[in-house]
Amino acid sequence: MINYKTLQKLCTAYGPPGFESNVARIIMEELENEDFDFSFDHLGNVFVELGEDRPVALFAAHMDEVGLLVTHVTSDGFLKVVNLGGLNASALPGSLVDLVTPNGLITGVIGETPPHLARGEKKEVTFDNLFIDIGVSSKEEVKKLGIDKGTPAVFKSFYFEDDEKIIGKALDDRVGCFVLLEALKRARDTEYGKVIVAFTVQEEVGCRGASTLAHMFNPDIGISIEGTIANDTPGTPSEQIVTRARGGAAIRLMDASMIANRRLVDYMVEKAKENNIDFQFQISPKSGT
Repeated sequence: MINYKTLQKLCTAYGPPGFESNVARIIMEELENEDFDFSFDHLGNVFVELGEDRPVALFAAHMDEVGLLVTHVTSDGFLKVVNLGGLNASALPGSLVDLVTPNGLITGVIGETPPHLARGEKKEVTFDNLFIDIGVSSKEEVKKLGIDKGTPAVFKSFYFEDDEKIIGKALDDRVGCFVLLEALKRARDTEYGKVIVAFTVQEEVGCRGASTLAHMFNPDIGISIEGTIANDTPGTPSEQIVTRARGGAAIRLMDASMIANRRLVDYMVEKAKENNIDFQFQISPKSGT
């Protein structure tokens, strides 16, 4: 029986790109509790090394989540922001966020000019139109709260779990981190070669942590354990559905950044069938990890 308490801790922790240390601490505590030796590099990646020599297999899940970064504080206390990772600006107005400060988390709400006050034709919502309102009225009040240019923000934490589903912030990719932690508990050794289990940083802004580890270890095989979409939703034509909810683990055949090695895909399919693991194939030409 899997205990999802660790997943809850991971999902409710904050960790936008470049600020993953809070998530890393949770992972390192879990590794210590299971008596694993681990290392971390200057960029912030955390990794476990099992076995030695070649071949080398690298399994990676990223710790960071999409977020925002304060770029300017207005004279009347509003915060202008830029995105950290892929976000749709038009979907953000009204969202609650937590700003990560030395004094703790400060809650705000994302706003834009109300439609009934906008002049002329309604324009496309961009990050230039957005701001965060934290309920103060001056730049000085903002500074007293520990907020300034460069302060990160993440979406307000929540977590829901029942027998059928889990809903939460940052399941991309805290669920991958959780899967790797659970896998380590069940497979502490490797029969031959070397296995690197890595929890990486800055994936949402360009896979920077994983790239560093790839140069460090020069793996023969690299596998990303990643959350993905389920777009079997109203309005999506059946031929455009890349992954279905409850369709099983997705084995990605191709995306914008890679085409999977067919021998590796065949091996994963073989092992999934041997262990009665449901799976589906995914082709996602507009995304990558």
